[in-house]
Order: sequence, then structure tokens, then C-alpha cells
Amino acid sequence: MRVMVTGGLGVNGAWVVRDFLGRGHAVSVFENRADTSLIEDVAAQVEVVVGDVCDGPQLTGAVARLRPDCIIHLAAAVDCERNPQKAISVNVGGTANVCAAAVAAGVRRVVYSSSKAVYAPATEEFGFPTYKPIGEDDHLGPIGMYGITKAAAENVMDWYGRTSDAEFVNLRFGTIFGPGRLQRHEGTINTYSSMIELPAQGRRFALEHGGEEGDDIVYVLDVADAISCVALAPAPLRHRAYNVAHGSVLTMTDYAAAIRRVVPDAALEVGPGRNPMNYVDPYYMALDGTRMFEELGWRPRFDAERAVRHYYELVKARPEVAGA
Repeated sequence: MRVMVTGGLGVNGAWVVRDFLGRGHAVSVFENRADTSLIEDVAAQVEVVVGDVCDGPQLTGAVARLRPDCIIHLAAAVDCERNPQKAISVNVGGTANVCAAAVAAGVRRVVYSSSKAVYAPATEEFGFPTYKPIGEDDHLGPIGMYGITKAAAENVMDWYGRTSDAEFVNLRFGTIFGPGRLQRHEGTINTYSSMIELPAQGRRFALEHGGEEGDDIVYVLDVADAISCVALAPAPLRHRAYNVAHGSVLTMTDYAAAIRRVVPDAALEVGPGRNPMNYVDPYYMALDGTRMFEELGWRPRFDAERAVRHYYELVKARPEVAGA
């Protein structure tokens, strides 16, 4: 199968690219920069097209030339609160361009990287301390710009799914963590990675508060595996949206404990309380993954300790893959 990955040189995209290559598929990447530092080990196997998803004609031309059977749409703006116009342009407009280009080229399926942010804020039984798992049919009412643009992009995907012969699928991921995040992103989005990578460098990590807060976190290799599972599944899929997560939360204190089991001398301090990321809209939740489990037979392979061990050993042994 021919697969095109938008945002394929990013933190998540790098592992998606490796996953498809490992399964024997031809992979191309559409990316706004030619920085292959996170895929140096496989870069020679990938065709990279530099372009902007906001440039419709450019994207349409690339898809028409590459003729992928499936597009994995990962390209996104994440600093949405500080730059809402860019968020709307990239996350909504860019998604519309991907959909239009896919239909014009006869692409079989488009898989979109959505987010648990479409469910935020998670309150009452869905938030602390019960964290009732949220299902795909539960209410979507995001108040943050990231969640708003992700939900809007899903609506665009759904419209194209109703009005064309292609399949458009939205994957709502839990909190993703994995190698490369520390090098490519700033702010609290890096917390889970910092808690591993700083001790790997013999440095101290301290989190002032939030040890009691739980969240459904998913390792980036499981993200890549889930995307491949959906992309390669026989058509037609029964639903247009699937949660990708564990279905339960892990507290920051328990995450720190998993790190200490792998790195006994890790200098980690996690304070008590809640909201470690200082979110305005409560973003901590568990996602009900029943659809993925029952319909597609997919389950996460990495629990916290296995993920931490893989991440830590990768950073120590292959810093070029981790982006260190």
C-alpha cells in the first residue's frame, strides 16, 4: 500500500512512518520543513515533499502525483491559544485541503489525528476523582481553541465522508508521550517526556503540584500501531470516530514511580494536588476504547513501565532517534 503522512517528520509522525515501513508499505511525507532529524535511521526509504497543508493547490498537486491509497493526516498547529487564527487556518483549513485533495485523487481512506481535547473540559463523573471513561458518542463541548479546531476538523472530515466515496476516520488520542517531544515542543506538553529524559541525562526534575491528578496516557509507538491498524483495516469501517487510549488513568505519582522502577536513581520530585499542566479547561480524563478493542482487535502494547523502559533505553542508546 502507498501511504502519505502529513506532518510525518514530527514527533508522532516519525513513529508512524517507521511503523508503516516496518510493515512493508511505501511511505511518502508531506511536511512544511525538510528536517529529517527524527527519522534519520529510515530517511533514505521515504520520499519527502516540502509543502504547506494550507496551500490547497500545492497539496492537491502532491497527492495527485504520489497517488497514495491512504493519507494519514497528522499536520497540526498546537499553540492554539496564543495564535488562534493560525490554529483555525492549519487545523481546520488544512484538514479541508487534505480532504479535497484526497477526493480529487481517488484516495481510499483518510485517517485524521484528532484528540481527547474534543471532550474537554472533563467534569463531574468524567473528571477527578472518578474519571469515568468517555465514549465517542458522549457530548463534545470543547472550550479551548485546540479542542475547538480539532472538533471542527472532525466535522469537515465527516462531511467529506458523507459526500464522497472515500472513507474519513477520526482517531481521538489520549495524552501522547514519547521520544522527540522535548526537542520539538515547548511548555507543559513536554512534562511526561521531561520526567524521563532529564533523569536519563542525570538531571533533576521537579513538578510543583499535580501528583494526585490522573490521565489516560498513550505511548507514541501505540499511537503509530493504532493508526496502522485503522489504515489497513478492511473497508468499510463501522464508525467515523475511535478513541485510542487505555481506558483508565495513571496519576503523576504513579508515573513517577514507574520511572523510578526503571531508573532507581532518578532525581524526581512530584508535589501533591491536581492540575499539573495548569490547564484552564480540565484536560485530564479516561477514554473508553471499546470500539478499537472490539471492532478492530487493537489494544495498547505498552503499559507505563514498559513504555518508560523503551523510552529511557532509546534515549540512552540511540539519541538520534529520540531527537536528543
